[in-house]
Amino acid sequence: MSAVQIGPLLFDGARFAAIVAALAFAVVAGLLARRRGVDVPVFALIVAWVVAARIGFVAANWETFAQHPPDAFALWQGGFSVRAGTIGFVFVAVLAALTRPRIVGPVVAGTAMAALVGAVAPFLIPSEGGGRLPDTPFSAYEGPPVVLADRGGQGLAVNLWATWCPPCRREMPMMMDVAGRAEGVDVVFANQAETPPQIAAFLEDMGLSGDGVILDPEGDLLGGLGAMGLPTTLFFDASGSLVAAHTGEISRAAFTSRLQDLGGDIR
Repeated sequence: MSAVQIGPLLFDGARFAAIVAALAFAVVAGLLARRRGVDVPVFALIVAWVVAARIGFVAANWETFAQHPPDAFALWQGGFSVRAGTIGFVFVAVLAALTRPRIVGPVVAGTAMAALVGAVAPFLIPSEGGGRLPDTPFSAYEGPPVVLADRGGQGLAVNLWATWCPPCRREMPMMMDVAGRAEGVDVVFANQAETPPQIAAFLEDMGLSGDGVILDPEGDLLGGLGAMGLPTTLFFDASGSLVAAHTGEISRAAFTSRLQDLGGDIR
């Protein structure tokens, strides 16, 4: 439940740690390879990890991806199996070492550095998400005001979004579709600091209903819940305690899985 912001770019903590680990591997393996005068297939090894990790994640969540096959290629949404990625990486590394045994040292050193960076990075990245759900009412786009703290025995997912945010626009149709088929869990789309006409224009343009949309005209939830940017999706259990947070665009598989963890049944 962490995030890193670099200028206008906002990274989910896990993704940022993975990027830094990959760079650490490339730098260490590349430097040692140059010193030894060997050619280490750094790019091929990183790609092998990414492809295998994605395949592993898709396979583990095949029921969701089978309904929406193109989502398997949406790598920017995240969703990777570390175990499957490691298997793919080792397989390609072994094949390369069969013809170039001298790459073993640089590859092992680079892998060790990547593992170290991946283990340490989560402790250095600032945590995102905190506090408790407010007990003040928020105006709903449609229907009566909503009090987020009134859980009624159900978990809650709060998506913080705005119409000017490209990732928000991309994920919204999927999230509303999943929310509309979810039972036993509540999903709220809290618009940040925009007017009803702006929201209405967006929903009409996207062909979406206003179900679950609430208005946060001052953007209080963004800071109050400890989010660093948009979109951010926060998951609360039935007691109102934060149990997970996702920064950036979320995949259908990840969103569905989180709702199920909260006790939701996705029809």
